Amino acid sequence: MKQTVKTSRAAGQLEKMFRELNKHYFGGALPEPIISLKKTPSAYGHITCAKVWQAGQESKYEINISSATLDRPIEETTATLLHEMVHEHNLENGIKDTSNNGVYHNKRFKERAESHGLVVSHHDKYGWTITNPSEELLDFILFQGWDAIQMGERLAWADMVGTGNGSKTPGSSETGAPKPPKAKSSTRRWICPKCGTIIRSTKEVRVICADCMEMFVKAD
Repeated sequence: MKQTVKTSRAAGQLEKMFRELNKHYFGGALPEPIISLKKTPSAYGHITCAKVWQAGQESKYEINISSATLDRPIEETTATLLHEMVHEHNLENGIKDTSNNGVYHNKRFKERAESHGLVVSHHDKYGWTITNPSEELLDFILFQGWDAIQMGERLAWADMVGTGNGSKTPGSSETGAPKPPKAKSSTRRWICPKCGTIIRSTKEVRVICADCMEMFVKAD
């Protein structure tokens, strides 16, 4: 399998992820944005609050995924992307989900996010902004077979100020840094000791390879 170690491939993977998440959670109704990869020291990602890109005859939002955090576990990258997609859904439907220049996420954001595959917890300063994947989203990621993006622009984690999701840029809503890097993936990898086939699961399993009749063993 090819590794995602080029910016074009990383952006292409995020665009594919957007399309599949859009179909699954939003019925394909979200306009496709421009996906950008830029270092945002205080955030995992952000979406512009206006359609700032002109692409042919179309105006588009921009969703940025911080190049400094691309190589997190794929579950966390997906949760960040979906967080920004919820903001896009709210923008498209006239739902005001933040205040204080996009910094504080209100209960409208929590409600819409939790109805679209995320689990949201509260931060004293940034509101209902700390997002994690739901079990249903974890299963969806597993079904899609998405692998982690294996590249990232180096940044000291001391520079990741704040927790949760806070915007420092006017006209944007950003997903910040609620926890340390390299959090352990919530999925488990299993490998057939004979043929090397790899499978993934979200819980402990006992599976036999039908080709080799060998029990899969944990690879992580």
